[in-house]
Amino acid sequence: MGAMIGVVSEMETKVVRVPKLFPTHTAREVLIIEKWHVQEGDILQPGTLMVSLETPPGFFDIPAPPTVSIPHRVAHLHVTEGGEIRLNDPLVTLEPIHESEEPLARSFQRCI
Repeated sequence: MGAMIGVVSEMETKVVRVPKLFPTHTAREVLIIEKWHVQEGDILQPGTLMVSLETPPGFFDIPAPPTVSIPHRVAHLHVTEGGEIRLNDPLVTLEPIHESEEPLARSFQRCI
């Protein structure tokens, strides 16, 4: 299942937080980072899958938030695989790729 994501913008960086994934989801439920699909330093393209979470009702895949309309660099993963996380906890910090960095981002994407 896919999910919409909560994003807090801090200047140019975006801190992506755990969104409400199911109707009864509260901060009491402990979620597990099943798998990161990105690593720190990676270039995240719009719509790309970021992380898979294990939740009480099942697994959820979290893509890049809708506010990511240009490539962003993954600056920081706040929780490691297998780690516990709750509603509204920070998941990942993203930094936009500036125009001067775009050729580098495109060449990086061709290499992976």
